This record gives sequence, structure tokens and C-alpha cells, in this order.
Amino acid sequence: MHSSTSQGEASELIDSEARKKYQAARLGLARRLHETLAQDLAAIGYQLDSVIAEDAISDSIRADLRHIRIKVMEAAQNFRDEIYKLRKTDRIALQAELKELLAGIKIEIDFGYPLLIDPAEELLLEAIMEIARNTMKHSNAKHFYLKSTLDENSLVLEIGDDGIGKLSLSSEKFGLRSIDESLREITSNYSCNSDDKGTHYRVVIQKELFVR
Repeated sequence: MHSSTSQGEASELIDSEARKKYQAARLGLARRLHETLAQDLAAIGYQLDSVIAEDAISDSIRADLRHIRIKVMEAAQNFRDEIYKLRKTDRIALQAELKELLAGIKIEIDFGYPLLIDPAEELLLEAIMEIARNTMKHSNAKHFYLKSTLDENSLVLEIGDDGIGKLSLSSEKFGLRSIDESLREITSNYSCNSDDKGTHYRVVIQKELFVR
């Protein structure tokens, strides 16, 4: 029996690592595409604008170039839409993983907040996952939540649980250093309160990091 259980745990671990690698590969692909193809399309558009403005070309050629410029703009927009879907899928995958990880715990998760540019989106998802791991392993919590509030200038995320708390941000245990490093890459405005009523993160993200 013990051997069977160990094999099952090992299989789950392998599956979990495979999912992480797959998600990381998707995020990496999205980032590379955004940094190369999107910029190339923008550059082509600017070059076309310069040619269109030339006095030496005929009206008919100018009209053709404007048509091509519109097509380039449409291609760029379609590309941004596909990247948006790719990132959104990563949130959906994380939500499914959180439900699996926190099975038996009441969860309240809101991923409806605006998508962030890379690498902020990836770093935030990593921090959320690590916070959830701490909840599962160390807190004895009955409730895990991720709430979002959007105001004129920023996004406010509240993430936490109702467990035993009393974690120290200066500690290297419980993956806290990883959480701290990820969040500090995104914002200088975040806090963590941890006591016998639970652990509660408050993260403020400026609109400059939103996907436009």
C-alpha cells in the first residue's frame, strides 16, 4: 500500500511539473512574440506612413499604400487579440490548478481584473500560486480568497486566507522570499499582515502595467 501511495504522489508531482513547464512555455512564447512580431508590425506601419507622406508619389499609389497600412493595422490588432487570449488561458489554467491545490477549502477567486504586460502578469501569477501553496501547507485555513478593486489610477488586489497566520516576511521559509521578490518586481506598494486571523496580502498595481 505504501509503495502504491508513493507512486501516486510521484505521478501527481510529475503531472504538476509538466503543467508548470507547459504554462511557462506558453508565457515565454507570448512574451517573445510580443517583443518581436508586434514591434516589427509597428515599424512597418511607421515606414508606410513616411512613404505615404512623400510628395513624389501619385494619388493612386498613395491610396494603395493607405489600404496596405490599414491591413497592417488590422494584422497588428488581431495579433494583440491572440496574445490576449493566450494570457487569459494561463489565468484559466491557474484557476483550475488553484481549485485542485485547495481542494477541501472554500475558495473565492476573481481573475476578472485587467491583464498585465509581461513580465508583470507572469510574476503576479507566480506570487498568487505561492501564496496558495502556503495556505494549503501551513495555515490550516478554511477559506482562500483573491479579490480585486479597480479605481481611476490603479488595481488593488487582496489575497489571503483565514488560517493561523503569523508568518514573517523576513523569513526564507514558506516561499516568502519568492513571493516578495515577485511582487517587488511589479509594485513598491504592497503589504502583508499575518496573525491568528489569517494572512492577508494587499497589492496595488498602477495602470501603466495594464495591457492596452
